[in-house]
Amino acid sequence: MRSRARYSRRVASPKPPAIDERGWEIFTAYCHKERSFDEIGRDFHLSPNQVRRIVDEVDAQLGRVRGTAPKLVALESPLEDLGLSVRTRNALHGVGCHTVDDALRLDLSSSVRGLGRKTKSELLSMLERAGFQHPSLEEQPIFEIRILERSLERMQSRLDRALAVVAKEIRFVKERLHKKMSRSGKKAGTGPKAPKAEAPQRDGPAPSPVDQYRGEGK
Repeated sequence: MRSRARYSRRVASPKPPAIDERGWEIFTAYCHKERSFDEIGRDFHLSPNQVRRIVDEVDAQLGRVRGTAPKLVALESPLEDLGLSVRTRNALHGVGCHTVDDALRLDLSSSVRGLGRKTKSELLSMLERAGFQHPSLEEQPIFEIRILERSLERMQSRLDRALAVVAKEIRFVKERLHKKMSRSGKKAGTGPKAPKAEAPQRDGPAPSPVDQYRGEGK
């Protein structure tokens, strides 16, 4: 392959950040250590065709990093020609994107399974570097507003749940306080009563009105 002829006599350079460790090991094993696809495949539990594809992908990524891309990226070009990281490329494959045109048609304004903020940012950056502008860049303010709206909705939901828990605790404390006050009132009402004052008793029968009149006239 041309990749082996291009790198075999060179000292292996440090791994670029955009290339994953596994792909770099396979690439250096083939280009610098001159091992065959079969040998590498046995070590990494891959088929020879899979090893060949990984070597081609790393070669294309090196071309993007060093500015020596062997060919122009077109709409029908595979995603590997963009020089994306393996994580981003796998995420795009997972949602059915295999070419540059597929990536440009992908709606990034909504939530896409497996594509986070960093992944989307990398895709937009590599498309722009290859000379393409994703439609979502033209709608960037609207996209950011939608993200803020979703964040506010999540915050409101968490706040509502927290307030519901606080309200439940307040009701529980009020019920306990009400029961305690009721028990205290019942205990106060069942205490010993003070004895009633009795009228003084006289010796003998009570005087008649006539006797009382006579006594007053004396």
